[in-house]
Amino acid sequence: MERFLAISPQSQFWLFHVALALNILGMVLTDMWLPMVVGAIVTTYLSVDALIRLRYVQPLKKEIRELRHELERASQARRDQ
Repeated sequence: MERFLAISPQSQFWLFHVALALNILGMVLTDMWLPMVVGAIVTTYLSVDALIRLRYVQPLKKEIRELRHELERASQARRDQ
């Protein structure tokens, strides 16, 4: 899921949401509907993807990492007995 490594997930979240807002504003203010609709669809996907990654995937990865460490500690304690 780590596609954009140069920017933090929080910054990606805000960047994509600002881009979506600008696309919607561009649709309202201009007559260029087709490019703006395509841009809005793409930025909506990126915004939702960033939101899911920030709220669900990262905490899940952290929890899995903690569970692996706990499992390693339990295995080590079992071997030491």
